[in-house]
Amino acid sequence: MSRMLGHCFAGKSLYVDLTERQVEIKRTQDVENGFLGGRGLNQSLLLDEQGEGTSPFDENTPLIFGAGRLVGTGAPCASRMNIDSKNVFTGGIGSSNLGGSIAAALKAAGVDHVFIKGKSEKPVYLWVSTDRVEIHDASHLWGKLIFETGSLLRESLGNKRIHYVAVGPAGEHAVWSSAIIEGHARAAGRCGLGAIMGDKKLKALVVQGMGKRYIQTARPDQFSGLVKEFSEKLASLPAVARKRRFGTVAAIPTLNHMGAMPVHNFADEYLPEEKLGPYLPEVFERLSMGRVSSCQPCVIACHQKYRGASPDRTPHDKLEANTVWDFGPRLGLTSAEDLLSCHSMCTHYGMDIDNTASVICWAIDSFDKGMLNSSDTEGLILRWGDPQVVFQLIRKIALREGIGDLLAEGSRQASLRIGKGSERLSIHIKGQDLIEPIRSCKGWALGVVVSPRGGTHTRGAPQTEFYRVEKDMSERMWGVESAGIPQTYRGKPQVVVYYEKLHALLDSLGICFFASNWSSPAPGQLGPNDLAELCSAALGEDFSEGSLMERGERILTLEKIYNLINTDFDRKDDYPPEFFFEEPIKTGPFQGEKLDRQEWGRMLHEYYELHGWDPETSYPTEERLKSLALWKYLKVLRDHGKSG
Repeated sequence: MSRMLGHCFAGKSLYVDLTERQVEIKRTQDVENGFLGGRGLNQSLLLDEQGEGTSPFDENTPLIFGAGRLVGTGAPCASRMNIDSKNVFTGGIGSSNLGGSIAAALKAAGVDHVFIKGKSEKPVYLWVSTDRVEIHDASHLWGKLIFETGSLLRESLGNKRIHYVAVGPAGEHAVWSSAIIEGHARAAGRCGLGAIMGDKKLKALVVQGMGKRYIQTARPDQFSGLVKEFSEKLASLPAVARKRRFGTVAAIPTLNHMGAMPVHNFADEYLPEEKLGPYLPEVFERLSMGRVSSCQPCVIACHQKYRGASPDRTPHDKLEANTVWDFGPRLGLTSAEDLLSCHSMCTHYGMDIDNTASVICWAIDSFDKGMLNSSDTEGLILRWGDPQVVFQLIRKIALREGIGDLLAEGSRQASLRIGKGSERLSIHIKGQDLIEPIRSCKGWALGVVVSPRGGTHTRGAPQTEFYRVEKDMSERMWGVESAGIPQTYRGKPQVVVYYEKLHALLDSLGICFFASNWSSPAPGQLGPNDLAELCSAALGEDFSEGSLMERGERILTLEKIYNLINTDFDRKDDYPPEFFFEEPIKTGPFQGEKLDRQEWGRMLHEYYELHGWDPETSYPTEERLKSLALWKYLKVLRDHGKSG
């Protein structure tokens, strides 16, 4: 696997040691090693630089920020950054991706990646500009909410054009559901990355906005022509227009219709139409103050600003569909204002909405079933549909106060401490709380469960079943007839593997997956062939769809290797919780549907074969490692007894 030329790099990678308060600068081109950038390069650095058996809170655990390779080039929707470290929930890979302005600002400052290790004795923030990289005291920021942190940074630096990612009080208290927040709207959620950043006493990464910086492409005329063509196609799509109007909340009716709406603690996966009203996109549209500055560059512009809601009444940016299902049907809240408040509180405290809602869901279910009582909750009565209870729990978790300390490490850890059968109510994948319903759509289910970061739909779970993709398109794109048929298991591994590779590429290039055919399979959404054209023009290496997708396969295999040498994960961990094999959906068009263990096993077998992994163990085979030029990891896998 050849190393690519240095096109589309800003040039520098920063290696920061917080313990020694030292910064080393390397040429990004010298460390790239054929993994594109963003998520791919981050994962390569993480695997090579972190010692085995290191805990998430060890000072040697790296925290790596990587701007996507095409960020700064003008490529459509190329605005994103990947953040990678160890996962506090699973012990395997921790990986998240976020948009906004921070990735573009970092590249404008001449930096592609920031590799952070060590721990500071006192709170600090990292200042990055075109001519300086400095570690500054952040004592005045410690304990502050996210929006307060931004205000104080702008005031103290006398610069309103700064861009930043920061942790809130939740990260400072090493709450596992804490996130890293960009500005005050977007989150690098899941995996507990905010807890790792907070444990390092790193309050923020601050980048001075210097306007546009030219990021060199190999074939600029060809590249600019492709950017124009693809941007115009995307801008004309009905699916894009709907996201521009409603944001991701547009998906709520479809999710419910497809039996993918979590109700209470997965007791059901469908809401009767008469109960769906509070969650419809039009309800939130009435609270919108209009679209505000979006990720740059972006033709989708899904960023809305909403009027203030209780309890703090401050306006809030960028509500997501996850917030609606997490705090709506899952917890029983039915007021749009209350849902906005939950979202706002999580953002200000620096918390991932999914993991936060999940552990609250477990707590209410456990209380409802008598496994928790008022003596465990300091007299707080936990019940479905009570916004005041949810508000109090969010705050208590963020500050690890009382019952919040029990809930601060997710439902699995909480259930192990409480016992009494509450373990069965902890619905998790590899230790991280699950948010996605998985009984109706089998391809979606497979993609969610096998995700190496521990249950998530943004690493390869296809949406083809939601769109009921027709047979002709299914055969043309994936070589199977059944990509759009929810209940069938046949052909789904091919679709999942395709989207796993595509997501690895998008996260490495820095392109939003709403611009891709994952978001909608309609012509005009970017697919692997389009990405191959963009990369060929941008990077100066002639890619085919197949050769580029092989790069995605390399990244996925790196993540598999990391999990194998840092955890005991194998085939057994790629099965969903028993709950989904035993309990059927109770209502709606998929009533009675549940997962079948034998069919799941067959699907898993085929999935491993498509990746070139041993079907019995899930370990990568020697042949596969050599074909991907990853043979240097063969010895370490053998030393762990995990070579296929």
